Amino acid sequence: MTSPAWQGSLLFRLVAGLAGTFRQSTCCGWLTDTTWPERSRVIRSSLFARMLTILACLLLRPLLLAGTAIRRGLPGSFLVNLSTRPFWKKSFILTSIAQIRVETVLLLVIGYPVVDFLLRNSRFMLLAGYWDEILFILIVLAWPIQMALRGKLFYRLTPMDMPILFFIAVVAFLFFVRSPQMGVAIEGVRVYVQYMLWFFVAGNLLLNKQQARQLVNFLVFLGTLIALHGVYQYIIGVEIPSTWMDAAEESVRTRVFSILTSPNVLGSFLVLLIPITFSQLLSAGSRLQRYYYAACLVPMALSLVFTYSRGAWLAMAGAFLIYGLIYNWRILLGLGAIIYTAPKLLPGISSRISYMLSPAYLLSSARAGRVARWGKAIEKLQSNPLFGEGFGRYGGAVAARYVPSSNYVDNFYLKTAAEAGIVGLAAFVWLLISGIRCILNSYRRLTDTYLKGLAGGLLAGLMGILLHNGVENIFEVPTMAVYFWFLLGVAAALPHLEDQETPPLK
Repeated sequence: MTSPAWQGSLLFRLVAGLAGTFRQSTCCGWLTDTTWPERSRVIRSSLFARMLTILACLLLRPLLLAGTAIRRGLPGSFLVNLSTRPFWKKSFILTSIAQIRVETVLLLVIGYPVVDFLLRNSRFMLLAGYWDEILFILIVLAWPIQMALRGKLFYRLTPMDMPILFFIAVVAFLFFVRSPQMGVAIEGVRVYVQYMLWFFVAGNLLLNKQQARQLVNFLVFLGTLIALHGVYQYIIGVEIPSTWMDAAEESVRTRVFSILTSPNVLGSFLVLLIPITFSQLLSAGSRLQRYYYAACLVPMALSLVFTYSRGAWLAMAGAFLIYGLIYNWRILLGLGAIIYTAPKLLPGISSRISYMLSPAYLLSSARAGRVARWGKAIEKLQSNPLFGEGFGRYGGAVAARYVPSSNYVDNFYLKTAAEAGIVGLAAFVWLLISGIRCILNSYRRLTDTYLKGLAGGLLAGLMGILLHNGVENIFEVPTMAVYFWFLLGVAAALPHLEDQETPPLK
């Protein structure tokens, strides 16, 4: 409850007015279109959907028949997790195997940065470049077999299926139209297409609310450990390359990166994670849980500050601005208080921001920094406006390896425009807007308090990633690309989960 004096204040009316104006705007109405349930029924009854269903049944029918035969012939088999024979129940190993499901492997996806880091710093370094592809293939192969053993063919349609398939079709068209170097083009296409396939994994293997809670709790725990390592790096003053800091910024003694590749990537990871953790804090059911999530947020916030990534700071502010507009306008007040007090409490923030706004920085950036690279990307687009230079040809990691004259653009959207032209950029932007609408539709449809709060946190975190891509090539980092598309799939699946709580009718 708020006091009459506060409700009558100018600041209250300003914030409430902005939030109300956004909710009533045409833009908000278009983004939060709630007619998807009706349109999805039309799509499911369409010729395309029926043909897709028939094809899936024809392909999976042999597996379904085999699964039925196994269940009938081996009624106690631990392969299908039915009632086990007495002597099996005493075996810890067999009992554990019986509980393994394809959904269990999703924990490895959540643990992506740790698994990748461990492989890259072990004797299995050769596996580091392929383990995620192997994991994806195993899931794709095991999922139909599991459905067959359960005796149920299942595929969950989402609002993102058609946009993703359309974007892949556009990428395929551009690949055949504009690929001066086939090997480079294949690697360039892989950056766009491979990681978004994780959307379908999350969208179909997330089955119930308990599973969603477990995955999110594991993500929060893992993120807290990564953030604590970042705080430790700041305490010891970890050594970093000189290129990570401008010579004019002497007040910044180090920039933390934890187990990720750079401060900007760690900052992007925390931009994604902090709103999700904050949503868990708001929906915590007990005081102990609130203390736990609040304790997790402390190292995350400190580690974000110690990255000294201005792009990540701005993306975080944008993420919480969106969170406040859709969830609770009081969040905007907290955001304003943090923006006002943080530079006063931590001089490093003030120096980084003030230097970014100084003429010296703008001159340096225009000469050999982001502004200069953005200008070159626009020149590339002007040279080939429709189809671009070709995938992998400019502005990213692939081009940096194979094209001597190419530099990082530090803007994934301009990189896409330079490589794929207006056609590719338009398809990509439409795909991302469809993703935003998908999450907003999930948020609007949910009635379960926990899942609705989680959807709000996912929306804020994923929007933060999209904002950060405006000044970095975040989607080129496998960890962040997998997280983005996987968590977008989680958001799309939330309205379909079992065990949701429905509030009583008033």
